[in-house]
Amino acid sequence: MMRIITTLARGCALSAIVAVALPLAAEAQYENFYLSPGFTPDPAVGTGMSGGTVNTGDCGYIDTTPDHVLTVTKPFQYLKAYVDAPGDVTLLVTGPDGRFCRDDEVGLLPQLWGTWPAGTYQIWIGDFVGSGSGTYPYSLYLTEIE
Repeated sequence: MMRIITTLARGCALSAIVAVALPLAAEAQYENFYLSPGFTPDPAVGTGMSGGTVNTGDCGYIDTTPDHVLTVTKPFQYLKAYVDAPGDVTLLVTGPDGRFCRDDEVGLLPQLWGTWPAGTYQIWIGDFVGSGSGTYPYSLYLTEIE
């Protein structure tokens, strides 16, 4: 009887560890970035939940504040921002050179690439659902690799 209880206790402890570890790995971080050409590690990665309650029209629903802030300390001749998510998301970037909305460049996923002048960029990951609690978990990637 004692052997069965010990085995069950070990199994329960392992289950508890797994149950705690999985949500932490998928937890939204909403990272901010300070990048210049040659940054490492490449890509820089941020996570979060898409959407929000503000309807932008062309770029779907976003939060009232940016999901990420990117500070480009020296201009990039080439930088790509792209998003991976399990659903249809958008990428909205505002910065020193304007406002850019991207949707469905690779399937349902957005990408924005090109030259990025030095300055501060606000980045939102939106969707077309309009849920205030977020719709899709996502990863935002910033890379110099074409």
